[in-house]
Amino acid sequence: MLAGISEKSYAAEARYTNFYAGGDIAWSPNGHHLYCLNGSAVNQVDVQTSQILNSYGLSSPSADNKRPAELDNIDVEEDTITCFGLSQEHLVTAHRSGLLRLWQLDTGKLVKLWKAQHKGPVIRVEFSPCGRLICTSGGADATLRLWDYSNNSCLGALKDFPGPAWLLVFHPNVLRKEIYAGGSDNTVYAWNYETKTLVHKMRGHLSQVTGLSFKSNASDCNEIVTVSRDKVMIVWQLQEQLESKQLKVLPLYDELEGVVYADEGQLIIVASGSGKLQQVDPKSWKIRDILSQSDFQISRLLHCSELKQLALVTTEQNILVYDVETLEPIKHLVGYNDEILDMCFMGEHDRYLAVATNSKHFKLYDTEHDMNCKLIVGHSDTVMSLAASQNLLISVGKDCSVRLWRLQHDKDCSLEALTQQANCHTSTIGCVAMTHNGATGFASVSQDGSMKVWQLVRSKEDRNSYSFNLRYAALSHDKEVNCVAYAPNNKLIATASQDKTAKVWLAESNTLQGVLRGHTRGVWSVRFSPVDQIVLTSSSDCTLRIWSISNFSCIKRFDQECTILRAEFLDHGKFIISAASDGLLKLWNIKTNTCLQSLDEHNDRVWALAVSARSNRFFYTGGADSKLIRFGDVTQVTRNEALDKRQAALEQEQTLHSLLHAQKQLHKAFVLALNLDKPKASFDIINHFVRKRDEPGLRQLVDQLNVDQRVALLQHVKAWTTNSRHSQAGNMILKYLIGDALLDPKARFYYNGNMVEVLTPYVQRHFKRVTELNKDLAFLEFIVKCM
Repeated sequence: MLAGISEKSYAAEARYTNFYAGGDIAWSPNGHHLYCLNGSAVNQVDVQTSQILNSYGLSSPSADNKRPAELDNIDVEEDTITCFGLSQEHLVTAHRSGLLRLWQLDTGKLVKLWKAQHKGPVIRVEFSPCGRLICTSGGADATLRLWDYSNNSCLGALKDFPGPAWLLVFHPNVLRKEIYAGGSDNTVYAWNYETKTLVHKMRGHLSQVTGLSFKSNASDCNEIVTVSRDKVMIVWQLQEQLESKQLKVLPLYDELEGVVYADEGQLIIVASGSGKLQQVDPKSWKIRDILSQSDFQISRLLHCSELKQLALVTTEQNILVYDVETLEPIKHLVGYNDEILDMCFMGEHDRYLAVATNSKHFKLYDTEHDMNCKLIVGHSDTVMSLAASQNLLISVGKDCSVRLWRLQHDKDCSLEALTQQANCHTSTIGCVAMTHNGATGFASVSQDGSMKVWQLVRSKEDRNSYSFNLRYAALSHDKEVNCVAYAPNNKLIATASQDKTAKVWLAESNTLQGVLRGHTRGVWSVRFSPVDQIVLTSSSDCTLRIWSISNFSCIKRFDQECTILRAEFLDHGKFIISAASDGLLKLWNIKTNTCLQSLDEHNDRVWALAVSARSNRFFYTGGADSKLIRFGDVTQVTRNEALDKRQAALEQEQTLHSLLHAQKQLHKAFVLALNLDKPKASFDIINHFVRKRDEPGLRQLVDQLNVDQRVALLQHVKAWTTNSRHSQAGNMILKYLIGDALLDPKARFYYNGNMVEVLTPYVQRHFKRVTELNKDLAFLEFIVKCM
């Protein structure tokens, strides 16, 4: 059994899941964490590693721990979070139900809960600079409310403006008791929240105000800048009179989504929805484009003054971190992946992982540098498949085009486009495969049933120039082709189709070598073994099949519970890892036809599976649940743990035998017998006290046990009572255990495994036997007295 456990084992080493679904997002003052809204929870994300550190919300672990046990089986409707606010120590969430929840940042515990008193859900919530006050903006009542959560009181309501207020900002200085809100009339209003009076009004924008920033945190700071979707930036000078003065109005000819003062007020940085960043000099009012991106749209602009970094939040929930001074990209975080369709390794030592999601852009991850990501732009429709060989990568998709990319050696995690060809197929290109041991060609298959083999040519004049041309095309299957793969020697090509067959072709010509028939439903994937003359296929008929290349017959078959979408060879062809439509991964031993391990990490279809060919020590999986998970080989660790457990058990058994032989420390020996699950040894100890008629000692022996040990003892009693010779000791222990459990309702461990139902027939039989014996003894006594 030990050898079976330690034969091969994998475990999830890292999980990269969705942490941002759009809406509010905040950056911690030290720049180490991002707080992202994701449905009914706010996730605390480490900027460096992209890992979720904590979650605040009803679905978070801390909230689940506080839930009463009697409500475990009751379905509770999720209370979606509409917005949240962040301070140094707390986080407040506003829910669709109208409730406000205050959370402790370091512990993740819910501190307070109260009703917001707004009509409709709260759409904006902010902390004051001191962190003691909270301001909320209602979505339907055009009202701002101020809350002192420490004293459980509402300080007042501000109603002198047309709402709702989608923009809500406190003055950054604690001494200035002012709050600014953007009304529905495109005017920015400012109140003194101590006196509840309107002190400033900034009228000038023609569309919704999307950003507001203060020049400094000083108490005498009276200069602010606002931007709007009317494509205009306005710098304001706050005055004593109600109407504020416009220092400068700058048209920027693009819808603006955010603005910040940088470099201690010496620069103004503006973000437009089209992906452009512009820098404005507040002295000369000169405008300079510092970043121009046409491949994504910006929805928010964040600034960390401590680290001097900017974060651009895109409409596709990507977060791009830049240095303010140099505008060099520092980090790219993927907040939402959508469905992961395909992935492959590339680069030296499989350093980079290319991932195709349900998008026209695919992502390149640097696995050695905290999964730093780069968005690769080029396709006009969804990218369906990726294939790589060393530093070259082929991408195909629904736009029927084939694009060739190469890693840039002078830049980390970056690809350069080498060449492309449009209209390569008449329908969606579903899969592509490249030759092994040097990229000399590739094969592509389409939903129209065709397969095309391409030759990759490197220019002799310019070694950095590549081109590819069609070698031949063939109608490979009657239905959609799902997969194509090259043999390790590049002489054979295998295709898998929805027509329930897989076919093997000569790579040099479109000559069909053989047809693999046997599956009763469509075949999803096909792979050649790296060491043997066999082919592996997976199908919707819930089976894996291994075929011989020599005669194209089925050699072995592995059954699973549902559709198997992907399968790969592991550890130089000794094992198989399969991915199914229920999210379950299974590890198979080819030699013994046994399933060694099941990995239940996904909760939806697993579309993508990438095994590191260089090391064979880890692999990545991705699926419809948007999870990207890295699995590592923990065989040696598992084997060492099993050996350590076995050694510890042997030492305990030796100690138990020594104690029983010496008849010393029987209390310790009894606990060891329960821990090692030795009913014979525990009975011998109990019987020792019974023979000596030491009932107090027996009672003390039972009293020292905890609940788990009592459950184990009850299991031993069940084993004893099957034999009438052991019934006396078993019934005595049963009297103590059941009696204690009836006195203490919290210790009702006898529910475990229907113990009472199992023991009752044996106890009744022993009771009947003792009763009949008493009758016989009474009759015998009567006969003796009559003689």
